[in-house]
Amino acid sequence: MKKVIWVLIVVLVLGALNLLPFRSRELADLLPVKTVIVTCSGKEYTVDVGAGVKAVGDTLSDALKRLQEQTSDDLFLPTAEQVVLTEPAEEAAQAVAEETAFRPAAGVCRTPDPSPDPNALGQYLKTHPSDCTIVDLQAAIAQGREPDLPVLLPVGGGYRFED
Repeated sequence: MKKVIWVLIVVLVLGALNLLPFRSRELADLLPVKTVIVTCSGKEYTVDVGAGVKAVGDTLSDALKRLQEQTSDDLFLPTAEQVVLTEPAEEAAQAVAEETAFRPAAGVCRTPDPSPDPNALGQYLKTHPSDCTIVDLQAAIAQGREPDLPVLLPVGGGYRFED
């Protein structure tokens, strides 16, 4: 019984000093993400979630970690509905398939646009979501075949899927 009391005292003291290994968050402070743009150029990944929030890293996980740090850990990636890969998309597709920060049901597509507008992409993808998901991407890679990602073409300030 004395051990339980000591453990509770330690937890209360650490909690009061904000030294616990976990922390609570206000849901209203979280920034939900709808569209994530992933660019792989050479050995560098750039992740853009719109509103001027983007980060660069040596790996996709590193870029996502830096993105979280820039937003004080308030960025909520599991709400991402679409992941857009810029060309060339092969290496980025492999990294997205291995990344656990995204939900498996998120749609995946690619675009030849080297610097797509996240707001325009988000608006288009809200009404025209990609029919290829991260699970489909993982399955294609596991089977050793090239993933058939839908292509988003820039058209007159907006986007449309290639026929």
